[in-house]
Amino acid sequence: MSARAGGTDARALIAASARVREAVPLLIEAAEPGQRVALVGGVVRDLLRGMEAREVDVVVEGDGVAYAKRLAALTGADVRIYAAFGTATIASRPPVDVATARSETYTEPGALPTVVPATLEQDLARRDLTVNAIAAVVAGPDAGALLDPFGGAVDVQAGALRLLRPDAFEEDATRLVRAARYAVRLGATPDPTLVHAAKAACHGGFVTLTGPTRMMDALRLVFEESDPAAVLSFLVEWGVLAAIEPGLAADPAQMQTAWTLLEDEARDADRVALGLGLMTSGLEPTRRTGWLTEGGLDRSTIKSALAAADGAVLAATIAGQSDADVDAACARVPAEGVIAAGGDEATRYLSRLRHMSLGVDGDDVRRVARVEGPEIGRLLIELRRACIDGTVADTRDAQLAWLNDH
Repeated sequence: MSARAGGTDARALIAASARVREAVPLLIEAAEPGQRVALVGGVVRDLLRGMEAREVDVVVEGDGVAYAKRLAALTGADVRIYAAFGTATIASRPPVDVATARSETYTEPGALPTVVPATLEQDLARRDLTVNAIAAVVAGPDAGALLDPFGGAVDVQAGALRLLRPDAFEEDATRLVRAARYAVRLGATPDPTLVHAAKAACHGGFVTLTGPTRMMDALRLVFEESDPAAVLSFLVEWGVLAAIEPGLAADPAQMQTAWTLLEDEARDADRVALGLGLMTSGLEPTRRTGWLTEGGLDRSTIKSALAAADGAVLAATIAGQSDADVDAACARVPAEGVIAAGGDEATRYLSRLRHMSLGVDGDDVRRVARVEGPEIGRLLIELRRACIDGTVADTRDAQLAWLNDH
C-alpha cells in the first residue's frame, strides 16, 4: 500500500465503525483551516481488523494542545493537558488522546529523545513497529488518505509484527515490552529480524541503559493485557526479564493459573502487584524489595507484590487445613498473596470465607462481654473462627449469646 493510498480507503474504514464515524465530524471541526489531523495507532489497527475502537488516538500537525482544548470545548468533556509533551486526553465517549506530530532523535541509547514538531509522515517514521505507523487523515488537504509508508496495514491483516528499523530497541528498551504486548494482543508473529534485534538489545546491555522506573512503567502495562502470561513468554524467550534484573522469571502456567483465579474470584486484586510478585519469587527477599522500590512503586503495591512472591510459603501453610485455619492464615496477607498460593484452600478463602461477616461488632463485644482494649479483637477473632467451624450459628442472636458466655 502506498504512503498515501486512495482517499476512499480511509473513509471506508471509518464508515465501518459507528463510534469512530460519530467522532470524526468533531475532530474535523476542531481543526484550524488546512490543519492536518489523523487517526493513528490502535484505532486504525482496530478498524483494519474490523473491530470497534475502544478509544481514539489522534495526531495533529501544529499545536496539539490548542487543538485538544478546542475539541474539548466542542464535546463539553474535561481535558487533561500534558504541555511538556504536547499531548492531551479528553474524557469524552470514546476517550480521545491527542498528540502533536513530532520527530525524535536520540543522543545516546536509553536516553529520552529530543523532540521537535514535525509532519504526520515524520511522526509515523519515528515509531517502532509497522503496525503502529499507519494514519487515517480526517482533516487537511489530503483528508481521506490512508498513510501507510511502511506496509503496516498488510502486516496487521497478515498477523506479522515487524520493526521499522533494527536499532529501535537499542534507542528505547521499553519498546521490547510493547512489542511483546502487541504480538499477543494482535495475535501477530514477530518476524525473525525483530526477534534477532530483541535478543541483541538484551545481550548488548541496552536494557540496563533505560532507567528502572521507565522499565517498570513498561512492565506494569503487561498486566493490563488480557493474557499477560503470553506476553511474559515472549519477554522470557527474548531475554528481556533477565536483562532487566537477573533472577526475574515468569512461569506461564503459574501466571495463567493465578490470572484465572483472579478473574473468577478476586477481580478486586491488584494485577500489577500480583504479576510483579510472581516474577520476583526467585529473587532473594532483600533484592525483591530493592528492585520493586527502585522501580518507583508505592508502598501498598510493594507490600502486595511481596506477599505474592511468598505465595508458595502460604500454600504450604494452608494445605489440607480446615476452613477456620485457612481463613486465619489468609486473612493476614493481601489478596495477591492468596491468589499466588493457589489451590483449593486459596479458592475456598477467596470465593467464600473472606466474604463471611459477623452479625456483631466491637461495640457489641464491649457491651455484652464487658471487655476493653485488645480483648475486643481477640474475642471477635475467636467468634469468627467458631462461626466458620459451625459451632456458632450465623445469626446475631447466637453470636450475642456466645459473647455473653465468654
